[in-house]
Amino acid sequence: MGHPDTQNFGRKFKPAFSGCSQHACGLTNLHDLGLIAEERVEDGKTKRGFQMFVGGGLGAVPYHAKLFDSFIPVEELLPLSQAIARVFARLGEKKNRNRARIKFLIQDLGIDKFKELVLEERKTLPFDPRWTGFIEEAEKFEETPLRPGGEWPFAPSEAFQRWLNTNTRAQKQPGYVVVTVALPLGDITANQLRSLADIVRRFTKETVRTTVEQNFVIRWVSQSDLPELYNALHTAGLGEPGAGAIVDIVTCPGTDTCKLGISSSRGLAGELRKRLLEKSFELDESVQHLHIKISGCFNSCGQHHVADLGFYGVSRKMAGFNVPHFQVVLGGEWEHNAGSYGLPVLAVPSKNIPQVVTRLTERYVADRTKGETFKDFVKRIGKVELKKALEDLARPPADPSDRSLFSDWGDPREYTLGDMGIGECAGEVVSAIDFELVAAEREVFEAQVALESGAVEPARKTAYLAMLHASKALVKLANPRVSDDPEEILREFRTRYYDTQKFWDPFAGGKFANYLFDAHQKRNEPHTPDYSRYLIDEAQLFLDAAHSFYGKLGTTITV
Repeated sequence: MGHPDTQNFGRKFKPAFSGCSQHACGLTNLHDLGLIAEERVEDGKTKRGFQMFVGGGLGAVPYHAKLFDSFIPVEELLPLSQAIARVFARLGEKKNRNRARIKFLIQDLGIDKFKELVLEERKTLPFDPRWTGFIEEAEKFEETPLRPGGEWPFAPSEAFQRWLNTNTRAQKQPGYVVVTVALPLGDITANQLRSLADIVRRFTKETVRTTVEQNFVIRWVSQSDLPELYNALHTAGLGEPGAGAIVDIVTCPGTDTCKLGISSSRGLAGELRKRLLEKSFELDESVQHLHIKISGCFNSCGQHHVADLGFYGVSRKMAGFNVPHFQVVLGGEWEHNAGSYGLPVLAVPSKNIPQVVTRLTERYVADRTKGETFKDFVKRIGKVELKKALEDLARPPADPSDRSLFSDWGDPREYTLGDMGIGECAGEVVSAIDFELVAAEREVFEAQVALESGAVEPARKTAYLAMLHASKALVKLANPRVSDDPEEILREFRTRYYDTQKFWDPFAGGKFANYLFDAHQKRNEPHTPDYSRYLIDEAQLFLDAAHSFYGKLGTTITV
């Protein structure tokens, strides 16, 4: 837009507002600037303001926003935001697009130093009447309904009652509700959009908005209008129940249209939705409101990091073939504005993911304590135990003629055949590189377990070694005599794969290799728990990239 405070941003800067801290709302923890509405009583007067968070983001490696201030008065909202923008514009990364977000600047500076710089910048800003000019007008703003509030309706059918249970919630104004229009896979046709516009005009003063879960919400609906509204939505094909429930799966476009897609996120989401709907009446109440989110690659466009059950697409080899897989991500929390981020547990063939969902939900129902959330259940049971319960689903089929795992959901084609080398033994050829990459992936998981037990430094060291061991495995493809010396491994890896751009993602460039180089450079420095957490994510992404790179090669070393 040419504004001097934002023109020099290295990349985008996304603010988000939330009316409360306990629900998902605006997902302030995963935005560059997150603001949660807050009220305080000072000298007997109620003051409005915000909790301010900075530096959040998902993407390949998710960052939790840091608390900048527990309360800023509303009149300080714009000047402080402007000061933050100026510091980011001045000090943020400009050359490396992969690090040109404010979360990396805050990681490098630390939140205390960043806050110090922002407050210094704030002092230099000349007063602008626009900082506070909007407040009086904003406080006068008031939405009004089209129709008077009404009584809760009698439900003449089971379908209508199910829809009422899942797709409506009371407004704080008596007699009115908020209605959620659930969109399976986030899809809506042009004709349905026109119908929705007509429906909204008919029942409200056009108070409709989108949600962070790919749905629409209609506010200020009179309770007495709910039967008519439901019938109108149903006629337009928009009367699906299950909004916010386990069947309301969020997914990115995946391999359907996105060039980054590795596995079919929409295909998997459609299959899971179909199966869950078929047994929706059997699902335990504790499972009904879990969140499933799916991304076709590592970038978290489907928000897999903050789901109860998160999945992102990767590729793995089985018997010399590339097979579509999904990493299973556990430990995320959707509530509390994306309160915690999950970590990958293991990669499972795409066709086995429905069984993953069944096993994990059944285990949750059987072993949870009263009132225990899924995130707390995962933490108590432990990811080691849960991984054991899923490991058989990650193995190749016992019958070599079974080709069911070699195609993705919604796509009958098999993945590209990988050329197999001829081994010296008479049995099946098994790649030594496969063994070493799997061993490295096991180290990443061990690092995650160490971090969750509070062993920060062992976690960091193990994650670094996992990347080093994986890079050595790849170097051995070209130089079987490479030593264990880290300097030699990195020199060989850089010369053979990085400088030649062979280990480059077509869209991410050399980002994944840089994770290795950066970890090696910082291996002897003191580190924070946050750094170890980020490094584990980076190590897993490096391993995913190593698997993908190896899958594209036609040469194997056999044992």
